[in-house]
Amino acid sequence: MDRHVLEQLALARRGDVDAFAYVATAFRDQLVAWARPFTREPEDAAQQALLLAFTRLSELREPEAFAGWLRALVRSAALRQSRRRRPDIVDAPEPEAPGQDSAESAELRAAVAGAIRQLTPNLQGVIEAHYLRGERLEDIAHALRLPLGTVKRRLHDAREQLRSRLAGFAPGRSDDQWRG
Repeated sequence: MDRHVLEQLALARRGDVDAFAYVATAFRDQLVAWARPFTREPEDAAQQALLLAFTRLSELREPEAFAGWLRALVRSAALRQSRRRRPDIVDAPEPEAPGQDSAESAELRAAVAGAIRQLTPNLQGVIEAHYLRGERLEDIAHALRLPLGTVKRRLHDAREQLRSRLAGFAPGRSDDQWRG
């Protein structure tokens, strides 16, 4: 890595936003190229990775390893993004078991979607982020600026409410599907 980039990285690790902008610009094309195999929107994944990199710069042990570390962050962001971009489980057609009535399947998806919409915005946001977009609880807590315990409690409360609202709706389905 270029000596000047390393110097700017050292400044960025001490909180210098302009120095980090310099480093980000130096890696801009590489970031997009690294994300491209994993997502249809590599620019978004690159931007998410840069935000994460800036907030976690203190975790980087060796500045010379920044490029590899950043590449891993880009890949993770791109994979998270591609999971989020997949159709919601509520809207996605499920493969039907032999003899399963498609109207019953559609009714179940509609019931789940309706039950999620009835949750408070705080609970609904956590359920959608974790189950529909595949985000990790730690990432949700960071994005919402909440303690991890609060996010876990909201997820628990949301699952309990969904379990009670959907109890008996789909015979043959286990309550264990709502346990995380």
